[in-house]
Amino acid sequence: MEGADSSRISVLHVDDEPGLAETTAEFLQHEDDRLTVETATSASEGLDRLAEAAFDCVVSDYDMPEMNGIELLKAVRATYPDIPFVLFTGKGSEEIASEAVSAGVSDYLQKRGGTERYTLLANRIENLVAQHRAEEGLQTRVRQQAAVADLGQYALRGCDLGSLFERAVESVSEGLDTEYSKVLEYRPANGDLLLRAGTGWQPGLVCEAAVGAGEESQAGYTLQTEEPVVVEDLRTESRFSGPPLLLDHGVVSGISVIIGTPAEPWGVLGTHTSERRSFTEDDITFIRGVANTLTDAIEREQLERNLRQAEQRYKTLLENFPDGGVFLFDEDFRYLVARGEGLSVLGLAPGDVEGKTLDEVFPPEAVEVQKPRYRAALDGKKRIWIQEYEGRRYRVYALPVRADGDERRGMIVSEDVTDLPSSV
Repeated sequence: MEGADSSRISVLHVDDEPGLAETTAEFLQHEDDRLTVETATSASEGLDRLAEAAFDCVVSDYDMPEMNGIELLKAVRATYPDIPFVLFTGKGSEEIASEAVSAGVSDYLQKRGGTERYTLLANRIENLVAQHRAEEGLQTRVRQQAAVADLGQYALRGCDLGSLFERAVESVSEGLDTEYSKVLEYRPANGDLLLRAGTGWQPGLVCEAAVGAGEESQAGYTLQTEEPVVVEDLRTESRFSGPPLLLDHGVVSGISVIIGTPAEPWGVLGTHTSERRSFTEDDITFIRGVANTLTDAIEREQLERNLRQAEQRYKTLLENFPDGGVFLFDEDFRYLVARGEGLSVLGLAPGDVEGKTLDEVFPPEAVEVQKPRYRAALDGKKRIWIQEYEGRRYRVYALPVRADGDERRGMIVSEDVTDLPSSV
């Protein structure tokens, strides 16, 4: 995926005759301007070139000193098992062709007079590289999907968010073959985003470094848009400037997406590379999938924390009203929590009440009396009344409950005051 144009095809042509190697290179580039051909005049030089740079295809002569084309093919396959390899030779026979196929050659083509052989060779190269890229892309997508699924399973096993963030950045860098990945937490009060987890960054920056939440950073810009932000070259980017965190690491290309929602962002997930890179739609889908997994885990952790806090509040209430009951309900008069001795007095258990509405639990005559009191609690008002049941007297409170966002909650708390003076 390197380079601005992913349609470019880089070819290494190995031929011990420099003149023929250059002629082949010129003809191939003339036949297809997407081809960039570099030459090597020996098999050992060809192997050195492969180790130094990435090529999409190798074209080799057969009859060369030190190491022939099939021996070169075997050496290439030992290190680069999938790269397309074409044996383009003037010395052809069924025996050579059979040996080449056994060694894993991608195609076999004999040199002949006329330029049509170069046209055919260019077409073969183009088709082999297209097929290889398609197969490689499919394998990459499978690995990326597996990585998202694995991260989701890891989150469901109850890991802490810090461990999940670390695993997420590692998965992103491995899945996209990028040098840097990061999870940034949005801090509205500070007007910045804190580096909560990362891979590839200089030591000491995680949990210390921050970037601006405005248009001075890619992450800040990401907070203001609903779509992933893709940067091919930060050096020429006009939508925002590069923050020191990226510039100090020589970052050129990258992707960033919101964790959470544009309306309620938790932070930003990003990945970057110091080489110019064109990211595909599949790459964007992958990082979005990781961000969605993090969003779900954060929301689940926040819900569990709220429930723990609520349970502590209910425990305190039950300690203060040991003979009573506590009922938490929502705007639909549906009971979210039902606890306490007051339940048994009514002949009910938590399972008989929780998840059901006022109308589903109590008879119509009771609903008619209680519903206005419940509604008052939802409207932020407090109601207190005395209620008698089976010879016992209870003081009942309808109270508003502070909830997240625009949700309204109400609470019914009762205490047994039978043994207290009736004026109390």
